[in-house]
Amino acid sequence: MPVNTCTRPGCGQPSDTPGRRGPCERHRAADQRHRARTTPTKRTRDWTEINRRRAAVRAHRAIYGDWCPGYRVAGHETADLTADHVDEIATGGRPDGKLAVLCRSCNSRKAQRATRQPGPRPRG
Repeated sequence: MPVNTCTRPGCGQPSDTPGRRGPCERHRAADQRHRARTTPTKRTRDWTEINRRRAAVRAHRAIYGDWCPGYRVAGHETADLTADHVDEIATGGRPDGKLAVLCRSCNSRKAQRATRQPGPRPRG
């Protein structure tokens, strides 16, 4: 099997993903460090946090079933539920803070609203 080289221009080191194109080990580690530094939720997503989120979704389902309370939309039925920080980490909330359950769409809507810069909204 031919060895693929790193996808970074000028690197030339062998890729550490056999059979696929991708970065070398050094560039992959740099990418992971960058994501951990710039994406607050990636820093806090350890095994304990994953299990805490799963437990929150399980508890919600035990009481409400597959129901999202909605965020800026009416509550609706969905099976794609996720646990969401009540106070977003990106805006200064604590990583071990209180969780609420929303569907993936409402969670994304809430995240976009939390990270949007203040000021006038474009029309159109």
